[in-house]
Amino acid sequence: MAAYAALVSLMHIIDDLERHHSPPISLNKQQVQSLTEIITFLQEFLEANNSPVSDEADPLEMRIADAAYAAEDAIESHIVAKIQLSRSRETIRSRFLSCFQAPKDPNTVSSNHDDDEEMNLFQDVQNMIQEMDQIKSLAMQRNTEKVVLHDTQHSFVSASSSTGKNSSGMVVWSESVVNGILERLVSDQRERQCIPITGMGGIGKTTLAKTVYSKKIIEQRFDVCAWATISQKYNTREILCELVSEATTKSKEQLSEKSEDELGLELYQYLSGRRFLIVMDDMWSIEAWDRIQRFFPENENYSRILVTTRLSHLSSQLNNNYSLQMEFLDEVRSWELFSKIVFGVGSCPHELEKIGKKIVENCRGLPLSIVVVGGILRNREHSRSLEIN
Repeated sequence: MAAYAALVSLMHIIDDLERHHSPPISLNKQQVQSLTEIITFLQEFLEANNSPVSDEADPLEMRIADAAYAAEDAIESHIVAKIQLSRSRETIRSRFLSCFQAPKDPNTVSSNHDDDEEMNLFQDVQNMIQEMDQIKSLAMQRNTEKVVLHDTQHSFVSASSSTGKNSSGMVVWSESVVNGILERLVSDQRERQCIPITGMGGIGKTTLAKTVYSKKIIEQRFDVCAWATISQKYNTREILCELVSEATTKSKEQLSEKSEDELGLELYQYLSGRRFLIVMDDMWSIEAWDRIQRFFPENENYSRILVTTRLSHLSSQLNNNYSLQMEFLDEVRSWELFSKIVFGVGSCPHELEKIGKKIVENCRGLPLSIVVVGGILRNREHSRSLEIN
């Protein structure tokens, strides 16, 4: 598996730098910790989601591999640059000595170069962390898309139970949360409305939005439904292309030659006169909203825009009357979710309950943390069972 090998190689170079008695470059300790945590998570994700080889490469695994190779190349380029700078200093020293002149201290001469190099290294590593952290979020999101659970009076029902399938990807919220969003989407207010869902990363905003988006009543209520992921580093043209493609069923190849304004105009014209639901997932700034929402016509025919965001102040800018704040799971619901993931229909053995509850406590009520940790434990236990048999 190329992605896993790339992560191992990156971890090796980080470990070598940390253990070296006189490393050519020094990485920031906090950045090393962040990188190590993300790399470890992605390795466990790849282990838990290892699937049979297919003809098509997994885009997420390809992105993991690309990010790991790019990070390794960046670190190695800084090592080479530092070695070349050291050699240059020695050359300067030798020339001064050969001319019998008092040499300037090369460390003083190159102090500005050192400062610049350290700043560049810090920024490059920070960029690596941001990219790999986004990939981590996508990996966590993939786990949650497999199975969605609803909690009704602490009774769990699997969204895919009719298929007989079981999965580690689960998120829990009350039925009233789903119904509350649906009521807002189908309310009798004619003007176009924006409905924000707010909460920290991993709390289940996207999965909740997908659950609501897939309801039969939504399909019956709206003439057009389209979904776009915004992200922190967004591209307006790509977002508009995604929306036009979903709304009109045109392929992205058909839209590839169109400019941002042309795509925006086509979207506006297509939505005009139609009742639409647009989902804008993972929005980070009001600027992104302003650039895109101008292409959503105000038809006064009950159209809606559903937005997920981590930023509570942004939700108030989108709608100062209403937003759904996603909450952490309490101790009871956290343990029930964890038990369901790891043990399925069975119950937790008494001798494992203490350590299991300690694991759940460390997840601090964050659904995706429970999902990922529980899924890894369940898959490892399944692997042991196969080995024993």
